[in-house]
Amino acid sequence: MESLPTPAPVGRAPALPPLATLFDRDLELDALERMLLELAVHPDGGGCARAWLLLFDARRGLLEGWRTATAGGAESLVQALGRARRAAPAEDEKRVRAWADSPDALEGQLAQAWRGSTLACGPDAAQGATPWGGADRVGALVLRRGPRAYGMIVGTWTANTGTDATMTERLAWLRELADAALGAQRQSAEAHRFAKQAEALSEMARAGVSAINVAEALHLLARLAVQATGLRGSAVYRARPGSEPRVEIAFGPAVLRDAFAGGFAGAAREACESGQSRIEDDSAHAPGLPPGIAGETSVWAAVPLGAHGRIHGALVVYDGLDRHPGEPAFDRGDAAFLRTLADQAALLLELAEGGDALRRGERQRTEQAARMHELDRMASVGELAARVARESRNPIASISAFARRAQRELGEDDPQREYLEIVVREAERLEAMLQEQLRYAQLERPRLRMQNLNAVLQDALGRQGEALVRRRVRLLKKLAPDLPELLLDEQRIRRVVENVVAFALESVLAGGRIKVESRRAGDWVAVEIAHDGTRAGGDLLEQLFVPFAAGLHAGAAIGLGVAQQIVREHGGEVRVRSEGEWSTVFSFTLPLQGNEDRREGQDRRSMRGERRRRAGDEPGAGETGV
Repeated sequence: MESLPTPAPVGRAPALPPLATLFDRDLELDALERMLLELAVHPDGGGCARAWLLLFDARRGLLEGWRTATAGGAESLVQALGRARRAAPAEDEKRVRAWADSPDALEGQLAQAWRGSTLACGPDAAQGATPWGGADRVGALVLRRGPRAYGMIVGTWTANTGTDATMTERLAWLRELADAALGAQRQSAEAHRFAKQAEALSEMARAGVSAINVAEALHLLARLAVQATGLRGSAVYRARPGSEPRVEIAFGPAVLRDAFAGGFAGAAREACESGQSRIEDDSAHAPGLPPGIAGETSVWAAVPLGAHGRIHGALVVYDGLDRHPGEPAFDRGDAAFLRTLADQAALLLELAEGGDALRRGERQRTEQAARMHELDRMASVGELAARVARESRNPIASISAFARRAQRELGEDDPQREYLEIVVREAERLEAMLQEQLRYAQLERPRLRMQNLNAVLQDALGRQGEALVRRRVRLLKKLAPDLPELLLDEQRIRRVVENVVAFALESVLAGGRIKVESRRAGDWVAVEIAHDGTRAGGDLLEQLFVPFAAGLHAGAAIGLGVAQQIVREHGGEVRVRSEGEWSTVFSFTLPLQGNEDRREGQDRRSMRGERRRRAGDEPGAGETGV
């Protein structure tokens, strides 16, 4: 690479092709500052013995030492600039950050340069307790990255190094080069940022025509907001009626993103309530921000997500204290981008919510169609079973009748009488099972009246008295005397009790026990029927209410299914469990509240049915009225 000529006099642009290749537009600001600092101390550049970089922290109002460089070494200027461009600052250079002062407190050459936004060189007696204190000569040139100064380079030299005029000329040349390099870098950085923002808006627009769901849309918004602005992190909040905005997605460093998202909840709530964007360069202005989060935040923005008059939530973006002082706060382009991105995201959320609703509706429609198909199939099976039951009753009645007739014709000591007795008993059992099946298939609406539940229970148990005595089963009753009258169908509730007791009798051995208890439980009346009969291990209690379930007596299973259906029609529910010494405990509940309303509605239907029956509209042949 060719050698570098002497710096040009003030007022003339230096013709330095190697420098033009080193100070390109794509430099990071931090690398550019290191190169300018190295240029200030190189003999072929500024010629200073030592130089410091000072940057202005607008949030704290302090001019702070950032890094330093010292002249030395035999490398060429191009090599020194290349090294500075590639290398990170050394640890000892960071020690200068211990110095910071307000620009208003500056004196001497630094004050003259800062207040005039230019440069100043010469002797400086007013150095105070500064890192460059004690130097013969001090020069300062202001760094501008836009219309305002954001820092300065301070250099020192001795009287033997050169005259004040010579050093002034060198620093003026350095300032001219710095202005050109910083301006080009700023334009390049803005172009890159605008390109990222345009790409982010384009990606958001493409997502609007894709099959995206709500969660994916929120994550996309949080990611694009950070990537297109170069900030530390973001958070997306969803607004729901009657509740505070809630964090849905937090994007950024894993260690801090959840804490930052929770800290900016107040700013998100304010954006949702006002529907207005808020962009700040001071964390002290964030509503409700905890001190720990505020101390780690430099700039932030809260933008509502609104579309078609509805606020879906808010987007919050923020940056940390490591933000370079030369980087400006949000400008008009950044603010416009965030608002546009939020508007696109709100539309995308509406589309995603609509898509999710359509998918849920389609899934429900498919499930409902499958359920209806299953119900149709079960209805067909039920109709067939009812028809078979009706057609089977006559042959079974004939078998029973002929068996009884043959039994009467046999003598008392005839051994065939025992076999005929079995035929008669089984035929009766089969007829009872078919009758119960018909009742299960032909349940009508209940005829509700105000009834005493305990009286209904006593009546049902009285009908089962003979069977209890024959099986030598002890009945335990505990009926609460303070039960109010309930709106119910007496015949149907009695059938519930009879069916459950009949099932219990099939399980209880001779000498066993059956317990019947009624009590009030809040807004319900509960009835429990328990027995201590045997139950095979592994039996599923929930299968007891499934008609024709495997392993159950068919008639008993149908009877329990009828009981469950009757209780549900009364607004209650049936449960079964095993508890202590009771192998099986059936419980059903009937509601207390709303009885008057059901009574009124059901009475009208019952009265209409009564009028139809008085008019001769009786059930047809083969049908069983309930």
